Amino acid sequence: MNRGRVIKSLVIAAAAAALWEAIVRLGLVNAIILAAPSDIVLAAASDGEVFLRAFATTVIEIAAAILIAWTLGIVLGVAVGSSHTLAAATAPVLSSIFAVPLIILYPLLMAWLGIGPLSKVVFAVLSGFFPIALNTIDGVRAVERRYIVFARSVGATRLQTYARIIFPLALPAMVSGLRVGTGLVVIGVIVTEMLASLGGIGFLISYHRTLFNTGHVYFGMLLALMMAVAVNMGLTSIDRRIGLWRMREQDS
Repeated sequence: MNRGRVIKSLVIAAAAAALWEAIVRLGLVNAIILAAPSDIVLAAASDGEVFLRAFATTVIEIAAAILIAWTLGIVLGVAVGSSHTLAAATAPVLSSIFAVPLIILYPLLMAWLGIGPLSKVVFAVLSGFFPIALNTIDGVRAVERRYIVFARSVGATRLQTYARIIFPLALPAMVSGLRVGTGLVVIGVIVTEMLASLGGIGFLISYHRTLFNTGHVYFGMLLALMMAVAVNMGLTSIDRRIGLWRMREQDS
């Protein structure tokens, strides 16, 4: 059954690629707008090493930004969400800032930090931080006080209360924020590389776009898409593991 499904998928993919190639070669769509699969393969064959180096640069920037955004967003979200007064004062401010298109800040980041990787990481952290922090705040605030009162009544320490009560109950909201924030981190890095950069996938996409090398542009887009899919798969795996952990915690 699985083998037949794989063969069927390969046949469908091959047919779609052949149709795509025919559409471009017959001139139904301008080759500057849509690159044929053969053009993408030729781009990979001719400049694959250059794109792989750029891919590594982008992956490092994304990984650094994700680590920082997750840490800052979760720590601040838990700290603010634990205080009703602080949450009521802080959450509207964070929501208002998040509503502003952060791309308008990137020229300032370039002026302050240059066009190297640092400005990309900082912008990506800003892009992903707010949804993570806001969802974490909402998740912590949604925990019913009676659970916390019960934990204190049985002598649980503050650390035990957070580890066994608050975190498990707030995790669904936190994971939702991580999904949105991580997606914005990936977008932020690639977009800022396209605007002004010395390397990375976004830089190569923008560079070859100006030269009308459509095959190279689509190859860069394919690599960027692969990064987004890999990040989403990683988050799905984390979500599944967290779900199993919560079930074990509830059973215990």
